Amino acid sequence: MNGVWIQVAGIVTVMLMLMFVAIWVWVWHSGHKTKYDRLARLPMADSGDPS
Repeated sequence: MNGVWIQVAGIVTVMLMLMFVAIWVWVWHSGHKTKYDRLARLPMADSGDPS
């Protein structure tokens, strides 16, 4: 394998890791707590339809 492809693979790996961490931080940001709490209660909501 050529040395250029090894560098490209390394850069892509680092970029994917940074994207993963950025998404993880965004999801766990405290500003989303009210939205997630509302969505967590959604399955328990009584729709009134017994089917």
